[in-house]
Amino acid sequence: MNLIKCENNHFYDSEKFLSCPHCANKVAEPTVRDILGEEQKAVCTDPPEMYTALDPSKITTKKTVGWLVCISGNMLGESFILREGDNRIGRAASMDVSLAYEPTVSRDRHAIITYDSAHNSFVLRTSEHEGQILCNNKIIKNRKTIKNRDIITLGDCSLLFVALCGADFRWGENQTTQ
Repeated sequence: MNLIKCENNHFYDSEKFLSCPHCANKVAEPTVRDILGEEQKAVCTDPPEMYTALDPSKITTKKTVGWLVCISGNMLGESFILREGDNRIGRAASMDVSLAYEPTVSRDRHAIITYDSAHNSFVLRTSEHEGQILCNNKIIKNRKTIKNRDIITLGDCSLLFVALCGADFRWGENQTTQ
């Protein structure tokens, strides 16, 4: 160990540090005078070049087609967005609808809700390794077309299905159907 003193009277081990670590930390500390961030105006907030080169018209996203709202269970009051195509429902974080606090729901694909844009319809499907699924208190064996305000029950969790797309609205060139 070789202790030396820097110009600010800090002691440090010159065998471990090329310069005073205390002084280096002082430089990195936020200033009290800029506690409101007034000096942040000078900081550049432009997006990186890689983002400005993207053509927004080429970015595809799945549009929102409806929602599920938990009306009974541990996640009471929580809502979940349903998008075009398959919406996998389960406890895992990787699911499109993650019912993480519902222990009676299977982790992976307890159920799947699919929006078919060609037919403007929603289908609830079961998976071979899940628990029982009910729609309006009737057991679903394989698949069922669901409609607005149907109640889907997975384990001890009940979800109210709210459709955005239907007879009054669907995504397309005119955005609404007549």
